[in-house]
Amino acid sequence: MVIQELKTEKYAGDKSVKAVSNNKNKGYGKIIGQIILSLYFLMMAAVYPYYAPGGYLRIGEVKYVFFRNVTFPVLAVMLILVLGTLIRRPGLLTEYYRRMSVTDWFAYGYFMTVVLSYLCSSYQEEALWGAEGWHMGTVMQLTLVLLYFLFSVYFRCSAGWLMVWLTAAAGVFLLGILNRYSIYPIVMEGQTPVFISTLGNINWFCGYWSVTAPMGMTLYWYSEKRWQKIFASLYSFVAMLAGVVQGSESAYLVFGAVFAMLLLLSVRTIRRLYRWIELCMIFAAGCQTGRLFRCLPGLQMNYGSAVNGGSPTVLERLTDTNITLWALCLLLAVYLMIRLWVCKKGIEDSDKVRNLCANRFGRIICVMIVMVILCVGFSGLIVRGGLFYQNEDAVTSGQDSGQALQLYDDRDSGQVLQLYDDRNDSQVMLFREDWGNGRGTAWNCSIEAYQELDMLHKMFGVGPDCFAAYIYQQPSLAARLVRRFGTERLTNAHNEGLSILLNTGAFGLLFYMGFVISALVRYSKKAGKQPLLYVCAVSLLAYTAHNMVSFQQVLSTPYLFILLGMGEGLFREDKEKA
Repeated sequence: MVIQELKTEKYAGDKSVKAVSNNKNKGYGKIIGQIILSLYFLMMAAVYPYYAPGGYLRIGEVKYVFFRNVTFPVLAVMLILVLGTLIRRPGLLTEYYRRMSVTDWFAYGYFMTVVLSYLCSSYQEEALWGAEGWHMGTVMQLTLVLLYFLFSVYFRCSAGWLMVWLTAAAGVFLLGILNRYSIYPIVMEGQTPVFISTLGNINWFCGYWSVTAPMGMTLYWYSEKRWQKIFASLYSFVAMLAGVVQGSESAYLVFGAVFAMLLLLSVRTIRRLYRWIELCMIFAAGCQTGRLFRCLPGLQMNYGSAVNGGSPTVLERLTDTNITLWALCLLLAVYLMIRLWVCKKGIEDSDKVRNLCANRFGRIICVMIVMVILCVGFSGLIVRGGLFYQNEDAVTSGQDSGQALQLYDDRDSGQVLQLYDDRNDSQVMLFREDWGNGRGTAWNCSIEAYQELDMLHKMFGVGPDCFAAYIYQQPSLAARLVRRFGTERLTNAHNEGLSILLNTGAFGLLFYMGFVISALVRYSKKAGKQPLLYVCAVSLLAYTAHNMVSFQQVLSTPYLFILLGMGEGLFREDKEKA
């Protein structure tokens, strides 16, 4: 019996040594890949946001050239490395296919749909490289998917890498804050209040901010190490202040998504609830800091409706009123009360607190808070865009005073469906074409354009980034766009989902949404064991919320795919360890 056990142990030992030897032989390619992608990550995180040699003149084109010149050689080397590895070990491909996650399959489906969309497109030159100044065509889409797969296999995210990324982003945010108050440490050619930092237009700035700002906020929310918490708190303060003052009101959707998701993740743990309240206080403190800057001599916010003599926006009100000051005081009082109650009861980590937060009443309260946050997030677009407004010059299409709801005709934008209260001659609700700075027109035209497509193009779209090429060839739609936007060429629907639907069809939208949603669900479920997945999940949700009223662009979308690849790598690493 003893002899048999010794033989078994010897066999197991030999097998273990052999396995280690094989892993060493197998790992050289992966090590090289990790080094290459680490250098690439540093270039994208720390250099790319600051690269703007020509100032704001053609900054989109300049950023794209930098991305292309850095990314394409890296992809070429990595693909050669992958092919060499597969030639030496052909069984790896079968093994990888067997281990592909549902997110991987959706990414692969989106990759193939983009290829088919290009082949079916009538605008293949534009579909290949994308619209001028945007470059989100077939080559870019395929590049992004390849980056996702490469980062998921060859790159391992850590708190150190994350902090390098956030340090660079903090510098971008600080420049944006200073620019908003007419301070320009870096002189940029073509500078106007609409362009800030080293990123350009405020919509482009907000797109980059929507990915990077939630990362630091989430890091603060879950960090246990003191130095990480200090770093993340300072970063969150700068990021929130930048989001408040930068000017694009789509930032409110990001704030709403981040605070809502972190609240839902906090309800079972009192320590996480503490952090959530602390983040709310940091937000209020950031708003009041923006207000303080307004009071300093020589510093005045140089962008917004109030500056031009119009009604102040929601974001302007946050930096010019006492509302966030009172909110800060209230949050501090609630925070101290909870702290004192928990300490008195001595139940900080007990099931009693978890059950209190997780019961039906607690869930209802959380849902109500989330709804309020999301409503506030839309408030800027609603108030400014005219979702709720009074129009005395409009005329009804019918004269029956007994009808409370009628079809209403707006002389400025044509006939649209709306709710009309005939009893007091006021509108209850209206989705007019200038809603959201013209997004009403863009969305309506996008839907109508898709409805007019034949079945093949409904499935695969008109071609990646061919929105403008197609829609401006439709006379009626082109006339509406010109009437609303003038000489400015609308290159997307200002809604990522609608743009993907028209460009790559129903299949493109299906696979892309499956890619995003599956990653969000899987990362959220696994984040309890791998906290860095919280960062990936929250940033993914924030980007998605922002792009409900925005678009894919070369400054933000690559970071999303890189982040998703990092998250999938963490998920795969944790699964392999298990």
